[in-house]
Amino acid sequence: MDGQKKIPNDLVMRVLKMISDRTIDNPIIGDAIADQLGTNWRTVANCVEILRYIGFKIGSSKTKPMGYFLARTREEMRPTAERTKQSCLKQLKQVQRMYQWDGEEPTLFDGRDLAEVDDAIQEFVNATGITLDEFFRESKTEMPQSMQ
Repeated sequence: MDGQKKIPNDLVMRVLKMISDRTIDNPIIGDAIADQLGTNWRTVANCVEILRYIGFKIGSSKTKPMGYFLARTREEMRPTAERTKQSCLKQLKQVQRMYQWDGEEPTLFDGRDLAEVDDAIQEFVNATGITLDEFFRESKTEMPQSMQ
């Protein structure tokens, strides 16, 4: 964890305890866990990531009822696993594009005019099914004025 703040084991265990009695019908949102533990949602999400890595089947729902829960069946875990898989595929596609160089020195638009950039943005929206509003909302950043 070079350069990253270490998450105490007892905090991970407290997050697990708060999620362990939650079901798909009665999940708990990350902000509620964070408030009760005196931390923030990002730390809670990191704790959940650790717990999933070591094998706990922690599902999450982004639709009502929203939040984390302990999956009791494969079917309950499937939507979370599928969403995670799609996120990974999107990340890999982004990494692939980062390694694509058309010229020796990239410019602001990589030699493209604004119409080509607009087409590339539309291609992203079509490929992912995510609108730009959703993209910026999920990434917790504001959409630049020029894109609105």
